[in-house]
Amino acid sequence: MTYSVMHMIELMGDDFPLLLNSVLNRIPLLVTGQDVELVDDISESLTMLCPHHHKLVFWRDFTSESELLSVWEEEKHNHEVSRTVVCGLSSNLRLAIERITRFTSWILAIPIGASVLGIQVDEELMQTVIHRVLQHTQNCGILRVTSPSSISFSLVEPCVSSLEVEKKIVSKILTRKRQSLERIRRLLRKSLRGLHVSKHIMNAILKLDDESEKLTHDVFDEEVSNYVHAARRAVTLLSRIRLARELGASTTLTERNLYEAIGWEGGNMSDLIRFIRAEWHEDFSDCVKSGTLSGLGAWVDSMWGA
Repeated sequence: MTYSVMHMIELMGDDFPLLLNSVLNRIPLLVTGQDVELVDDISESLTMLCPHHHKLVFWRDFTSESELLSVWEEEKHNHEVSRTVVCGLSSNLRLAIERITRFTSWILAIPIGASVLGIQVDEELMQTVIHRVLQHTQNCGILRVTSPSSISFSLVEPCVSSLEVEKKIVSKILTRKRQSLERIRRLLRKSLRGLHVSKHIMNAILKLDDESEKLTHDVFDEEVSNYVHAARRAVTLLSRIRLARELGASTTLTERNLYEAIGWEGGNMSDLIRFIRAEWHEDFSDCVKSGTLSGLGAWVDSMWGA
């Protein structure tokens, strides 16, 4: 079965914002467990957490690191091309270990206890993969799958994000889903008023499990898209700030100025800068500062035609 966004939120509980943050920031994720089919299923399902990314499956869409590096190189030079998320399934684990050294934005299935193309997958191999991943990335996520209903997530290194954005996304999903389902049920009850239907039939009509999953999926995609588009607007603005600095202007942008300009509320500025770095390979940390900077607000407004 495919794990829906709603299913993952319910299963992961308080761990879900951290998992979502890791996927959005393209931190490599290792999905480990003893059930090969389940591990593969969850690995593919996790790609839904970055709906704005194009999914590539190792050994189906590409077979060498050079092909993947070409994709990343294009990302660096063209902000308009689709970003990628890579899924590596259990059957190709050995090939991935042999051929790949950089696992940024990978979701890699590691079936503990299985034999894959002649190698026995165990905890020792798992540690080898973690070491390989950390040679080129600052962190790595481990999703341990004990059973279809028991999943835990952690990072090898401490999380540096506030997770405010991710928690806000989850909160909005739950609130909007509840409100929408309440409206639907209210209308259904109203339409059935006066009819003599059994309690069993009434419950069947008011059972909205499928609608609940679809609502969760739609709201999730919308909220992630809102964040990505706000970040993209920030890239446009901060690129101009950088250009102004290169031309000799000693200007930086305050958090308040930036959020007002891009139409975004909440979240930590350092989290946004990290997301931009992961998504568009740009580091604008020198273009933003805390506190108040007089005189820049009007200039920012003029850039957007205000």
